[in-house]
Amino acid sequence: MPLTPQQRDHYKEQGFVVIPHLFSTATVTSMREHYMKRRAEGPKPGDSGGTTDHADDPNHQFPRMINMHNWDELTQEWAADTNLLNVTEQLIDDTPVLLQTMVYFKPPGARGQALHQDEQYITIDPLIGVWVALDTSDEDVGRMVLIPRSHQNGLFRVETADTAISFTNVQAVKPENAEELGIDMSPGDTLFFDGKVIHGSYKNKTRDRWRRSFICHYMGENSQRFEPAEGTHVSHLKK
Repeated sequence: MPLTPQQRDHYKEQGFVVIPHLFSTATVTSMREHYMKRRAEGPKPGDSGGTTDHADDPNHQFPRMINMHNWDELTQEWAADTNLLNVTEQLIDDTPVLLQTMVYFKPPGARGQALHQDEQYITIDPLIGVWVALDTSDEDVGRMVLIPRSHQNGLFRVETADTAISFTNVQAVKPENAEELGIDMSPGDTLFFDGKVIHGSYKNKTRDRWRRSFICHYMGENSQRFEPAEGTHVSHLKK
């Protein structure tokens, strides 16, 4: 699946690009059904419903799953999708290596995640996030929000987040005059974004709609681990 020069340039300059319909309707339906069944089975390694100070957050009933590729064959298959890897390779100019898989369920009324940079968690560069919409994603359900071009200025400092609206308690200090951009997506649309792009989401304000998403993180074969500057990693928050 060759990208256009415009798509490659958009990723380089803005830090992200959306590829419509990367996954078919049939595949997305299978993904939703599969992960709802796996979730109904009970706890899985690494489950996280977020901070416990808001016990009524529906994320606690449908916690995020992580690294499913370690125990789920279908996750391995979807994370190795030919089109997905082909696009990833073109964007990072390197052979992709899978680091992480996740599923966020985000049921009606659930908190979002405060804006952050993935490299504030995963200290590998370059790093790329791949976010597959499994439901219609718009403002009402707490779509993905990002700050274009924020990848051009390295890692920002971290600060405490408002856990009334975020299931995590840490966020990036936004650059001055930063403008957030909401990304509306249809099921199967896939967002590719640089590991230094500030991104996150807000609360699902609906009573009857979900905002499920399948997420992968990849490094390149030539990516390198790095030591984050003081104050720029989530582990530095308590300091």
